[in-house]
Amino acid sequence: MSAMAAMWPVATLAQAGLSHSEDATLPPAGLLRIRSVIAWTRWDELFSATGPRPLGAYLTADSLGPQQVPALGSIQTLVADASAQPFSLTLGHSRLDATAREEIIPIAFEYGISRRLAVSFMTPIVRRRVASLFRLDTTGVGANVGPNPQRTDIGSAQANQLVQTQFESAAQALQNKLQSCGANPAGSGCAALLARQAEAQALIQSSQSFAGTMASLYGSIASDGAAFVPILQSAAQQAIDQRIAAFNAQYQDLLGTGSALLSATPRGAGGPAGVAEFRDYTVGELGRDSLVTQERLRIGDIEVGIKALVLDRPRTSTRRDALMLSVASSVRLPTGSRKRASQIVDLSSGGGSVVVDTRAFLDARRARFGLFAAAQFAASVRDMDTSTVFVRNKRWTELQLAPRWHLSEPLSFFAAYSLRSTDALGSDQLVGGGISYSTLAQYGPNNRTLPIEMRFTHLEAVAGDAGRPKFFRDQIELRLYLRPPRLR
Repeated sequence: MSAMAAMWPVATLAQAGLSHSEDATLPPAGLLRIRSVIAWTRWDELFSATGPRPLGAYLTADSLGPQQVPALGSIQTLVADASAQPFSLTLGHSRLDATAREEIIPIAFEYGISRRLAVSFMTPIVRRRVASLFRLDTTGVGANVGPNPQRTDIGSAQANQLVQTQFESAAQALQNKLQSCGANPAGSGCAALLARQAEAQALIQSSQSFAGTMASLYGSIASDGAAFVPILQSAAQQAIDQRIAAFNAQYQDLLGTGSALLSATPRGAGGPAGVAEFRDYTVGELGRDSLVTQERLRIGDIEVGIKALVLDRPRTSTRRDALMLSVASSVRLPTGSRKRASQIVDLSSGGGSVVVDTRAFLDARRARFGLFAAAQFAASVRDMDTSTVFVRNKRWTELQLAPRWHLSEPLSFFAAYSLRSTDALGSDQLVGGGISYSTLAQYGPNNRTLPIEMRFTHLEAVAGDAGRPKFFRDQIELRLYLRPPRLR
């Protein structure tokens, strides 16, 4: 599984990473706040040590081979052993274009128990999609292996089995001759053979080893062989045929016969592999998802939480400054779908862990200028999926800053910055901005009109550790306030 994980570099965005989607305010006592954020995220690049690289770069190469797909290394070794010469496997030129998209709609319900305390419940709807287009050079330029005909053609399977039968018969004939000569040294040709007994035993062992390599590579009655074998008339295939001829000449010499004992040769590929054959290989042999568009729509990890207003100094007719500080904590339950190693990008809707999340929010304002700051720390307290295939985060931290300018009391423009860090998968930095509209500040004893809030935010990942997505995100947030009849 480790080789498969290396082949498919699963890029993911944490569900909790919806930056700038919460602030320091609480719903007024007795009001129910319904908060919905629609977030569209897109990326087709990952950060790396040398700069952003395409999401499909790991399968884009002038020569597609073991460097990109480590599992092909075993086939390369078999061909090198069979041909007795250096061999660099290549399927030809390849290119993978991939674009990942994510839409998350967290629907949160917050109820103001008092002016300073609120409880919340949030359930997200997560839709993740990866669109991919894989291309492989079908003209065979540079390719030296192709699909093994053993798996699709009965004639090729019979030819490969004949190779095994002939090698077994030749080894048995020489072994029988050695035993016969040992019992009757005066027999015909025995003196010469017994003088070369060590050479004969070495030939039997080396030919049996070679036949075993042939069975593993091309197949036999008991094996389908490798997914790819050398192409007919290629240098590797010709070298293998020549080795069979050399074994035959040795057997003829030691047995003193002019009849060919090894005349069959394994059936090479009729041509290079195409996209369909490579997809079949990745799905059937490696257990990966097919290199086609994949999409998942699921309910994500549910959160339940509590939020407290620690400090509230609102603006008044005599005070131009305002300050609000609140803290919140929540428990995230692993109700979403789990991550799978077979996917090009993470298409799960949840993290697979019970997570405790703690946040602090500070909102300061002076005249028309305001500054929002938030700090978050989350920790996994229990993994529901104990698979060792994935590198898992145990701790997350995030710092958010959002300076804003009020055009009017309800309308403001803001900039946005986030620094996110994890203990296992590195960190990234987000920059963006947006516009918000809120009438919450006008709600009070003298104005019982229910508030409404709207906000649009655009964010971009501008820096990140290797493997982090270089994404773009647009968010639209709407918050409605209701006065539940049963809770008044």
